[in-house]
Amino acid sequence: MQARYEKEHVNDRFSLYHTGGNENASAFADDVIAGLKAKPKAISPKYFYDDKGSELFEKICETPEYYVTRTEASILKAHAAEIAAANIGKNLIVELGSGSSIKTRYILNAFIKSISPVTYVPIDVSEILIQSGNLLLNDFEGLYVNGIIGEYEQALEIVSEIYPRPKLFVFLGSSIGNFDLLHAEEFMKKISASMNSGDSLLIGFDLVKDEGILKAAYNDSDGVTAEFNLNLIYRINREFNSEINVNNFEHTAFFNPAKSRIEMHLISRCDQSFSLNGSGEISFRKNETIHTENSYKFTDEMIKELAQASGLSITNSWKDNNNYFELCLMHK
Repeated sequence: MQARYEKEHVNDRFSLYHTGGNENASAFADDVIAGLKAKPKAISPKYFYDDKGSELFEKICETPEYYVTRTEASILKAHAAEIAAANIGKNLIVELGSGSSIKTRYILNAFIKSISPVTYVPIDVSEILIQSGNLLLNDFEGLYVNGIIGEYEQALEIVSEIYPRPKLFVFLGSSIGNFDLLHAEEFMKKISASMNSGDSLLIGFDLVKDEGILKAAYNDSDGVTAEFNLNLIYRINREFNSEINVNNFEHTAFFNPAKSRIEMHLISRCDQSFSLNGSGEISFRKNETIHTENSYKFTDEMIKELAQASGLSITNSWKDNNNYFELCLMHK
């Protein structure tokens, strides 16, 4: 089945592929109503990342408590040349959830030194990749950017269709931890199915560590993570043209040791009810929550099992000195 997309030519070194936007808007409405009527209530974390949510996540990455981004960046800085050497001959890099592509610069720089030109395919649901793509082109002469704005599954279909040559897939930030373990396995299988023999996947995993460090990372003192979580209510108001009182909700995040994950929720501060697009009454009891995100923390054994279930083998791995984070290079 041929992937559906529209191609936009930005300039001689920058192209954009857009997947079906209207379908995505419809899916948001359907998923939000279904999630708020469910017991317990839950909304997929992928809906955090409208343009405002993407901006707020970049701010989270700069908070003192959120160790994930700077730790992963330190590993990339130290080992980018090794990563490039382990992918000799590849000049196509596909990144899932690229955001501002700040950490990816270490990889791009190492690849361009070893083989030029390099084509970078950032994938994101937000148009943040347009700004980041232009910045990258200003800084790297031997680079072409072909961005894809859309959901991961649709974007992977486009990649499979138009890029048969050997490539490195990149999935940083321990974003795989936002899936529950069953769905993480299913998604890894989708990535694996998009890979040809000889392709590779560089993927980040946040590791199990002291509970105090984990709690602080998702409850920063400046309240940026709380703002990020609450932006989901603002987005619902914007897209449904509704007037839910955002002050009736508050952010909470805690570590669930039995499931090895941080859980993020929005707590209803009072009994309340509202309707969205004729959805009928959606009601909350005081202290009832919307489960908005999980962030799993991995052991080496969990990572190995995930790779094997996806038909991938771990050929290289790198950790920081504190054993907070691990980058794994996997091959088909």
